[in-house]
Amino acid sequence: MKGFRFGSAQGSFYILPGNDGWEATFGNASLGAFASPEHAADHIARGASCPALSELDTATLDVPEQIVDWEIVHV
Repeated sequence: MKGFRFGSAQGSFYILPGNDGWEATFGNASLGAFASPEHAADHIARGASCPALSELDTATLDVPEQIVDWEIVHV
Protein backbone atom coordinates (compact mmCIF):
# COMPACT_ATOMS: atom_id res chain seq x y z
CA MET A 1 0.00 0.00 0.00
CA LYS A 2 1.07 3.55 -0.50
CA GLY A 3 0.59 6.64 1.57
CA PHE A 4 1.81 10.20 1.42
CA ARG A 5 4.23 12.36 3.45
CA PHE A 6 5.03 16.05 3.58
CA GLY A 7 7.97 17.21 5.69
CA SER A 8 7.72 20.71 7.13
CA ALA A 9 10.07 22.69 9.35
CA GLN A 10 7.83 21.71 12.30
CA GLY A 11 7.62 17.98 11.50
CA SER A 12 6.09 15.53 9.07
CA PHE A 13 2.49 15.14 7.99
CA TYR A 14 1.27 11.74 6.84
CA ILE A 15 -1.81 10.66 4.92
CA LEU A 16 -2.15 6.90 5.22
CA PRO A 17 -4.78 4.29 4.46
CA GLY A 18 -7.16 3.86 7.40
CA ASN A 19 -10.00 1.55 8.33
CA ASP A 20 -12.66 3.40 6.35
CA GLY A 21 -10.69 5.68 4.06
CA TRP A 22 -7.60 7.75 4.82
CA GLU A 23 -6.18 9.16 8.05
CA ALA A 24 -4.05 12.29 8.31
CA THR A 25 -1.53 12.60 11.14
CA PHE A 26 1.12 14.97 12.43
CA GLY A 27 3.51 13.18 14.76
CA ASN A 28 1.27 11.03 16.95
CA ALA A 29 -1.72 13.36 16.59
CA SER A 30 -4.63 12.50 14.32
CA LEU A 31 -5.86 15.30 12.06
CA GLY A 32 -8.95 13.35 11.06
CA ALA A 33 -10.32 10.74 8.70
CA PHE A 34 -10.98 11.54 5.06
CA ALA A 35 -12.65 9.95 2.05
CA SER A 36 -9.58 10.51 -0.14
CA PRO A 37 -5.93 11.57 0.19
CA GLU A 38 -6.73 14.60 -1.98
CA HIS A 39 -9.32 15.79 0.53
CA ALA A 40 -6.90 15.28 3.41
CA ALA A 41 -4.10 17.25 1.69
CA ASP A 42 -6.47 20.10 0.91
CA HIS A 43 -7.73 20.17 4.52
CA ILE A 44 -4.20 20.28 5.95
CA ALA A 45 -3.03 22.94 3.49
CA ARG A 46 -5.98 25.20 4.35
CA GLY A 47 -5.38 24.92 8.07
CA ALA A 48 -6.00 21.79 10.12
CA SER A 49 -6.53 21.95 13.84
CA CYS A 50 -6.09 19.44 16.62
CA PRO A 51 -5.03 19.68 20.29
CA ALA A 52 -1.41 18.71 19.49
CA LEU A 53 -1.22 21.66 17.08
CA SER A 54 -2.72 24.27 19.39
CA GLU A 55 0.22 26.62 18.78
CA LEU A 56 0.56 25.81 15.10
CA ASP A 57 -1.54 26.80 12.10
CA THR A 58 -0.84 24.32 9.31
CA ALA A 59 -1.83 26.97 6.76
CA THR A 60 1.44 28.80 7.56
CA LEU A 61 3.68 25.82 6.68
CA ASP A 62 3.31 25.88 2.88
CA VAL A 63 1.76 22.41 2.85
CA PRO A 64 0.90 21.54 -0.76
CA GLU A 65 -2.83 21.38 -1.52
CA GLN A 66 -2.28 18.88 -4.34
CA ILE A 67 -1.48 15.31 -3.32
CA VAL A 68 0.83 14.94 -6.35
CA ASP A 69 3.20 17.37 -4.57
CA TRP A 70 3.49 15.05 -1.55
CA GLU A 71 6.14 12.32 -1.26
CA ILE A 72 4.85 8.77 -1.79
CA VAL A 73 5.67 6.38 1.06
CA HIS A 74 5.06 2.66 1.15
CA VAL A 75 3.35 1.24 4.21
